[in-house]
Amino acid sequence: MTIDAEKALPKYRQVKETIIQYFTEEQYKPDQRIPSENELVERFQVSRNTIRQALSELNEEGLIYKKQGLGTFFSGNFTAPRQLSHLVGVLSPRISYYIYPQIMEAIDKVAHQSRYNIVLGNSYANYDKELTCLEQLLERQIDGLLFEPVGGFQKFEETQIFHALNALTIPFVLMNWWFPNPDISCVSVDDVEGGLRATQYLIDAGHRRIACLYPYDKLPGIHRHQGYRKALELAGILPEPRFEKAVTSLQWDEPETIPRLVRELLVLNNSERPTAIFCFNDDSALRAMATLRDANVAVPSDISLIGFDNAEQAAAAEVPLTTLHHPKHLIGKWAAEILFDQIADTKYRNPRKVLVTPTLVERDSVSVRRAVS
Repeated sequence: MTIDAEKALPKYRQVKETIIQYFTEEQYKPDQRIPSENELVERFQVSRNTIRQALSELNEEGLIYKKQGLGTFFSGNFTAPRQLSHLVGVLSPRISYYIYPQIMEAIDKVAHQSRYNIVLGNSYANYDKELTCLEQLLERQIDGLLFEPVGGFQKFEETQIFHALNALTIPFVLMNWWFPNPDISCVSVDDVEGGLRATQYLIDAGHRRIACLYPYDKLPGIHRHQGYRKALELAGILPEPRFEKAVTSLQWDEPETIPRLVRELLVLNNSERPTAIFCFNDDSALRAMATLRDANVAVPSDISLIGFDNAEQAAAAEVPLTTLHHPKHLIGKWAAEILFDQIADTKYRNPRKVLVTPTLVERDSVSVRRAVS
């Protein structure tokens, strides 16, 4: 077996995880000798120090013992809290659309490397279905959970799904959702910084009347709006309530919502209209672009657009969309690696938080307006 040096999990922990896997699969019987340090170095293609670190932890945990001059032996004391299913659940608002296929592909790759299969749950951004999906995944005896919440009117820690997560005895990691609770692992893009960078880019291009479209009951939407407001404040621009179009998550996914919000901006006089719109994601930005086209408003010469996520559709749009890059593959990869780390080492389930700064992807949907008042 080759140890992956690019994994977030340290190499000695990967070795340890694999040896434990051998024990759980009964490749070694109690009091059976395991390979020597030299043999393990050759098998895993790592340094002797890496092997010694792995064996030291296994010895401290009572899984192996040494006999002077004879070698190292499996103690037979391995008792897992329950029989591992080698399944992990992935519960997401979407699975096969937008940024999610790349996230799922990364998760599946890490799962395969860890000898696991994934079981998918698609909540379709529906709160009731989210709870049902969680119950169904738990019925499959999953060993861990990767989860992106739907969001909602309540604070996340007051929701029914949060209480259900807190009651779990298996590890879970939140994806695309930054949650400050120190006891919960999460991997997310920095949505506040992303909102700030998107808005600052428009300001640097000369725009002062900048609209923002976002779901106000979803943490990423709240955070991206916070970044938008912060950029306005830093530039000395007063926020304009008419330019801030916020709806619920359920409304956000309705086909007519984005066109309606854009038309509400277009009814303003030309001198009062926004010259640029920051959209919560690329999907909404592309729907906004279609609405502007139907209203004979040119992008970017009349109104500029900037999105978020760098979805595949953004580059192929009729006007290629300027956007913030969402590290989809890395989000899935790192979230899965954290989860498998915690599955493998129940004694040291230290929560870990990863926040990734998004980068700007410049295309053609933003114009420079140096003389805008």
